[in-house]
Amino acid sequence: MNAKTIGIAFGVCLLLFIPYLGSVHLFDWDEINFAECAREMVTSGNYSTVTVDYLPFWEKPPLFIWMQAFSMKIFGVNEFAARFPNVLAAFFTILTLIYHGTQHQNRKFGYWWAAFNIGSFLPNMYFHSGIIDPWFNLFIFNSIAFYFLGTTKHRIHEFLYAGLFAGLAVMTKGPVALILIGASAFFFHLLTKFKSFPKFKFISVTLITTLIISLLWFFLLWISGNKAIITQFLEYQVRLFQTKDAGHGGPIYYHWLVLLLGCFPASFFALSSFYRKDSYTNPFNTLVLISGLFTLILFSIVQTKIIHYSSFCYFFITYFAALSISQAEKPFRRSIWATISYLLIITISLSVLIYFQVFGTGITNLISIKDPFAFANLNAHEPWRTVDFTIVFLWGSAASISIYFLLKHRIQHALLTLLIAVPLGILCIQGTILPHIEQYTQRAAISFYKQQAPKNVYLIPLGFKSYAHLFYGEIKPHQNINRYNESWVCSDSTDLPVYYVARIPMHENYLKAYPNLKILYMKNGFVFLTQKKNLSLKSKVK
Repeated sequence: MNAKTIGIAFGVCLLLFIPYLGSVHLFDWDEINFAECAREMVTSGNYSTVTVDYLPFWEKPPLFIWMQAFSMKIFGVNEFAARFPNVLAAFFTILTLIYHGTQHQNRKFGYWWAAFNIGSFLPNMYFHSGIIDPWFNLFIFNSIAFYFLGTTKHRIHEFLYAGLFAGLAVMTKGPVALILIGASAFFFHLLTKFKSFPKFKFISVTLITTLIISLLWFFLLWISGNKAIITQFLEYQVRLFQTKDAGHGGPIYYHWLVLLLGCFPASFFALSSFYRKDSYTNPFNTLVLISGLFTLILFSIVQTKIIHYSSFCYFFITYFAALSISQAEKPFRRSIWATISYLLIITISLSVLIYFQVFGTGITNLISIKDPFAFANLNAHEPWRTVDFTIVFLWGSAASISIYFLLKHRIQHALLTLLIAVPLGILCIQGTILPHIEQYTQRAAISFYKQQAPKNVYLIPLGFKSYAHLFYGEIKPHQNINRYNESWVCSDSTDLPVYYVARIPMHENYLKAYPNLKILYMKNGFVFLTQKKNLSLKSKVK
């Protein structure tokens, strides 16, 4: 990898992912979950066991949590630090796509592949987040790609890299990585009639390296006396495949729709390549397709449906999008027109919503919302500004410029305009629209938690699960285990003052069940309560 390519990747990350990285609070659920685990590592000094609310957290291995904890050591415990590891993931993803694109096609293809990845909605947005998947997907892809290089060049170090990245993937998110890597390799060899199947010594290097790296966490748990976490972790992995975990269900076509709309514009260009026979003359093309389709089918079958479960498919969608550039001009031109049309639809929809908010009509007057909590969220007093129309101007201008290039038969210029406009638009959304979204959804609760952070109190969400009170309330370890018992923590016998957060109308049930609770105030669908014995503190809370 030459210095120019590294410089380009660094510049792209500096321009597209650093600005506004910490401008809004972490969003509950996954972002705050992982960040809280990292905060507790930093607070407790215990880096061998992942905890949340100072109880063992067995859903995920620790590698990404370690990254966040290290980032917090450098930048402090804040939103920027929690999200910064994924900026590094963006940097290494760009380099990875350029490297492997060059290996199997040419350098120009590698740059287009990276451009489609950075210039598409969901792939770009995940690099702004504090979730695990960008690193997990990168490790899996590198494992598959280096394994393929090993089978073609018969060099042992490629198989070593394949095992290294497979082990790191397991350390990031668990054994599901081995399913994705192993199935991709197996079906590839099956389709190619095992013609390129590597020698046993090469396979052994990959398997042994994978085993050593992936068992590191289990070894740390074993020697620290936390053997039970291993069993709980493995049981959780099985449960994800069998049940709708945490209520995250969905139809079998869920991920297909997510990828089609979420990977815009790459998905529109990839479609023109999927059905062309010349797309599969290169064995690597076939491998990329197999790995992507297997992931998509697997998580379509899995009962738990979460948007980022299929995020590994971003690699194969953007790959085939880049492949479309080197194919026939006519379908490629149609893809650009479809992309422009879709961008204009999004732009018009955003402009309508922003218009009604700026001029005081409100979202709830446009759509019917039956959920009282959601209705109260969207009726929050949140002043919008004319500057919030920036995204409309940006994407409208990009569409116009792309049309101009198309009419001049400068097709690649038209595409490049769109791929630049999308990430700049996402950056614009972060700076203008996302703070408004946060105000509607969670800011009232987070502001309350931050007010209580300096105090030695209990912060308790009632009727819903959250990690926000832990992270923003800066909760420290408490010696009294009764705090995990709702009946005790809602009684008058607590050893510390207690503050509660509930959602309307569920708060009414808690007021009936626990007469000693009293409402402090209500805001944006949240109800903030305390014990009647603590009402003397009411003036300080407001």
